[in-house]
Amino acid sequence: MTSPMPCRSFIVLSVMFPCLSVGSAEKPFAWQQDYARVTETGDIEWTPREFRFVAGDRVRYIDYENGSDAHDGASRARPWKHHPWDARAGGVAAAAKGIDTYVFKGGVIYRGRLTVKEQGRPDRPIRLTRDPDWGQGPAIIAGSQAVTGWTRRAEHPDIPEPDVVWKAALDFAPRTVWMIDSGGAAVRLPLARHPNWKSQPEDHKAQWFRWTNDPHPFQPREGFSANDAKNLKGRDKDFVADALIYSEFGWVMGTPYPTKVQDFDPADGSVRFAGWTGGGNASIIFRGMRYYLEDKPHYLDDPDGEFWFDRKGSGGTLYVRLPGGIDPRTVRIEAGRYPDLVVGTDVAHLDISGLDFRWTTQPWNLDVAAWDFSTTPFGYRADALPACIRIWGRGEAIRIANCTFEDVVMGIQMRAVGVGSPIRDIVVEDNVFRNTDVGAAHFKDGAGWGFSHPVGVLDDVRLYRNYATNVGFRPTRYERGCTFDLSYAQRAHIAGNIVERSGAQAINVYAGKGATRGEVPLVRVLIHQNKAWKTMQNGNDFGGIESWQHGPVYIFNNLSFDARGQREGERSYHGNNPGFGHAYYLDGGFKNYVFNNIAWGLSNDPTSPLVNCSAFQEIISYQNTFFNNTAYNFFVGSRRQAPHAGRNKFLANVWQSMSERVFRHADPAKTEADGNAHHAGPQKQHFAYETNAYANNVFHDIGQMGVFETSGRWLRSLDDFRNALRQQQSMVADLGVMDSTATLRDPARGDFRLNSESAAVDRGAVVFVPWALYGVVAEWNFYPAGNDHTHIIDEHWYAKDYMTERDNYYQRPMYPLTAVNVAPADYIDGPLENFTAGALRLTPARKTYATISHAALNEPFTARLATRSRHGQDPQVREFTFEADELRTPAIHAGNFLIEVYFKADSDGWLIGKKQGTGYSLALRNGKAAFTVIGENGDGAELVSRASLADGRWHHLIAEADRNTQTLALYVDGRRDNVGPGVGPISLANEGDLYVGGRPDGDYLSGAMEFLRIAHGTLADARTTIEELYAWQFDGPARRDMARGEPKGRGRDAGAIESF
Repeated sequence: MTSPMPCRSFIVLSVMFPCLSVGSAEKPFAWQQDYARVTETGDIEWTPREFRFVAGDRVRYIDYENGSDAHDGASRARPWKHHPWDARAGGVAAAAKGIDTYVFKGGVIYRGRLTVKEQGRPDRPIRLTRDPDWGQGPAIIAGSQAVTGWTRRAEHPDIPEPDVVWKAALDFAPRTVWMIDSGGAAVRLPLARHPNWKSQPEDHKAQWFRWTNDPHPFQPREGFSANDAKNLKGRDKDFVADALIYSEFGWVMGTPYPTKVQDFDPADGSVRFAGWTGGGNASIIFRGMRYYLEDKPHYLDDPDGEFWFDRKGSGGTLYVRLPGGIDPRTVRIEAGRYPDLVVGTDVAHLDISGLDFRWTTQPWNLDVAAWDFSTTPFGYRADALPACIRIWGRGEAIRIANCTFEDVVMGIQMRAVGVGSPIRDIVVEDNVFRNTDVGAAHFKDGAGWGFSHPVGVLDDVRLYRNYATNVGFRPTRYERGCTFDLSYAQRAHIAGNIVERSGAQAINVYAGKGATRGEVPLVRVLIHQNKAWKTMQNGNDFGGIESWQHGPVYIFNNLSFDARGQREGERSYHGNNPGFGHAYYLDGGFKNYVFNNIAWGLSNDPTSPLVNCSAFQEIISYQNTFFNNTAYNFFVGSRRQAPHAGRNKFLANVWQSMSERVFRHADPAKTEADGNAHHAGPQKQHFAYETNAYANNVFHDIGQMGVFETSGRWLRSLDDFRNALRQQQSMVADLGVMDSTATLRDPARGDFRLNSESAAVDRGAVVFVPWALYGVVAEWNFYPAGNDHTHIIDEHWYAKDYMTERDNYYQRPMYPLTAVNVAPADYIDGPLENFTAGALRLTPARKTYATISHAALNEPFTARLATRSRHGQDPQVREFTFEADELRTPAIHAGNFLIEVYFKADSDGWLIGKKQGTGYSLALRNGKAAFTVIGENGDGAELVSRASLADGRWHHLIAEADRNTQTLALYVDGRRDNVGPGVGPISLANEGDLYVGGRPDGDYLSGAMEFLRIAHGTLADARTTIEELYAWQFDGPARRDMARGEPKGRGRDAGAIESF
């Protein structure tokens, strides 16, 4: 076994962090709790909490079968038939107000739609629930109607075999139909389609038709079209005309969507129809891509069951052909009538628990677009986005728990409508989502593509312990079939969710904001203990677990298996294609910490339709840290597209069975010779190699090591790659080791523990993971750029007003420090990380310090920004220049601020400050921390710590200024040390430079500094406490393995699981 790299930090944890038990007697923080069971081999098991019936003070009972709206509803003996929010309610029920608990009877199906008319209170939510002691079986709210009045034989001339078809007249127009057997199990009847296909477990679309596209594989004869000479050529025109078509498309994405056939030519079987968005890479249909036709009477021919509805006005005739020729009069047929079951536009303090939701319908126009093109900017059509529970406007303090959403279009849909409208304080926990067409639960801030300014606010969304299966295989247009989707969440916590088989992502989070103006100072998203199993089964270019936009986002302790992303057209045409599905995808995702995760591929063979492309995929993304993950059985281990910004770290990950290459961190040259030739010539692009770190990775059974340079040069071996990292002066170029034995014990069977002889034992990474704060404007970890030891990288992230185009985020202002009188040897080991010397030693005798000038902090920044939406109009882009406080820098003006520093010192001296007359400083004086603020007119305040800190030991210190309460506070090693009067909202702006560890005229600190950041907000602004921040940073999940286990040996093992 290769000698392991020492894991310095774990050896000294008990000495360095004596206060780790702070708050242990209190209730655990949300991220400290277990939301699933993580097994010793790396599996994640669902552990839902049991339903608990809770009632308020005023209870009313509802029995749809035997109740009466004339009753008082106050007892089980005298229940109402209808809920007061049902438009069909009458009598006493319709007039009721002020009720806080509505109990639906078990074993009864409530049929109808409820429109929320009242709001609860913080101490008295309105509850929709069931009492397990009232009725047998689930309390169901259904969007369907039982169909009766059946007669045999279809009279429609285009229906084949009319004698085996049954019909019934309806006064509504369903798009969904189910057959219910005697045991209550539902079998969905598909809408008549051609061919008669069934979803296959390993390839959903295996039985669909394939485009032959003669003569050219992807250039159409006319418009957006394709042809099928095998199955459509020679067919009657009427057989295809006006049908709905679902087809794969595009070089990427490609989720089939419903749209009408616009033209059909029987001569060659060519079909023309509308593109997904009308252009770009979506305008391609490749030979071998799959499709099917739907919704014509001609297709009602499947002996395993189908239906078709002949609409006349608001109703019409339902035709069914049941499996095995079953007589519909001997079973129950449910036809979808309502698309939504509980709806509201201004909802607050609502609790829905213990209910079942079943059998909703899609809108009649299945090809309806979600966009409302009649408005500018475009709005969203509620009728195109139905859900069992749909909040369309404002929603706060909503809990949905222990419910089952089964055989429905969509479970939960919440969207902010109206500027400033909140979707906030949402809890969705312990629910089951089964057989849902579009998704399980989606939450939106109201904006989206093309918006220039924000709409609503999506904040504090918590998804806990939900189970979802068979989700997202029939999405509406512009949807993908994502299970859990959050669009522009500011804070979110997603934990313990199990997703088994989904059309698109299991979890998809856009964090902070999209491409709109406005700023989001606080972003904090946690995604952990989730299982994404067989995702991306109906599209590509997404991931099993996916993150977009702003961070910090923490993705840890998850399992993602078989994120397929199949690209069948290219694979069948070329004979191989790795697809484009990824276990974890940062799709323009910035400031992500990805650790302790398992990525597991079904196949790494690009000739197989079962192939998985990569474990980790990024595009444009940077400032991301991947550490202590385990990746097994992919075509590629890690992919980066547009890696110009650098600023990524790949540390102590286990990579086993990567068939093509491990690191695809640049576009590879077409051939090895081309790469070498390109490398020998002038480089056309610049990649910031000096900010990337590769260390402690462990490899076994791989193809090439990879590519990361602008030239696309192939680097076949570990030594080739490591030498190139050194030549390009990467920040850390250790890379790792090649394991001579199989690293993992039995990964093909799901055992991701290490073998005892693996080089990964005790080779894990120690990484400092800061807790998200409000408005971080500078963050220095004190490791320098690889090409300049005086350049200390700034790693802050703040979703600022001018950040609207993700392609150029890396060009925004950053605030690196310049180290003065510092040599490379002055960077020393510290307890916060073990992959580099990450602490700066400060020596008064050599007058060492670090600085950034006032001019650099105040250099104006000009951005080109849209002034209105791009929706069908010129966005009128113009230049805006940001200056002074608009820049959001360490130059503090009138707002709140916070300084956090991790250091050791054995003398007095300057920690940090920017002061020239006015300003702020944090220094050690007489061994104690002195926090000073001085504003305009000389108004100032100073607070001195009670604790002595100049003792040569490492300390964590926070200095905080709350300008609203005019308070200063100091926190030392996880506890509040002192508090005192401060200054109000007067400006601290000055023309002095910012200095760290000393100043040119003295105050040199003797000691070392390992972490320092400045934020434009207090701990309270960040919705946190000193206890939580300290626990996360010094005793949090980054210090443990996937199962929250502590290191067993000399240090943490590489990979997700601590084994030895």
